[in-house]
Amino acid sequence: MDIELNKNYEKQGQIISKVVKTVIEKNEIEISQTMFENLIIHLSLSVSRELNGSYICTSESQMNFLKEHEYYKIAIQIIHNLEKEFNISLHEIEVCYVTMYLANIQLLDIDFNCQFDLFDDVIEDIINETFIEIKKDMDIDLKKNTEFYDGITLHFFPALERLQNDNQLVDNPLKDYVKAQYQKEFQCAQIFSKIVEKHYNKSFNEHEIAYIALHFGTAFTK
Repeated sequence: MDIELNKNYEKQGQIISKVVKTVIEKNEIEISQTMFENLIIHLSLSVSRELNGSYICTSESQMNFLKEHEYYKIAIQIIHNLEKEFNISLHEIEVCYVTMYLANIQLLDIDFNCQFDLFDDVIEDIINETFIEIKKDMDIDLKKNTEFYDGITLHFFPALERLQNDNQLVDNPLKDYVKAQYQKEFQCAQIFSKIVEKHYNKSFNEHEIAYIALHFGTAFTK
């Protein structure tokens, strides 16, 4: 069964890769291979979750802000093409997530600060403590990547929302793949989970940690 599932996801990933590459090239966006692969993995998970009848929610303020971003229309093209390809209807939030990936690809100076309801002192403390622990345990200084540092809350907040509401992911079909192929990112996500547990007395399961690990991949894009 595992071999069959892996083959299915490999084929699905190839289709998604072709769709994304076509839109990106049409709009003349230059991307790194690492970031491109992260985006394909995210979209593979998104399509799989939609086929299973669920999606990942986020805050209204994030969606409103991202709708104003210059890459939002490009993200719409990608999502619409995937919907046609797989004969599904993806939630609007997926356009926002693709917008975030495209923005990180270009390393734009995006201001995700406390004018939005997603950023409070506790989350800021969690991120700072996570970066300190990663530097201590892995000798990686994520604060040097200012774009990642400024934007990472936008990635983490939905996961924290799900944790607080006892609504964690339990059906991440790419969990084992991410855990095996993105070991450095997965370790960073585990450290993040440990810091979160200290603040909220709740811990992420491996399905969530694998999803969070994908976002750490943007930090290691050269």
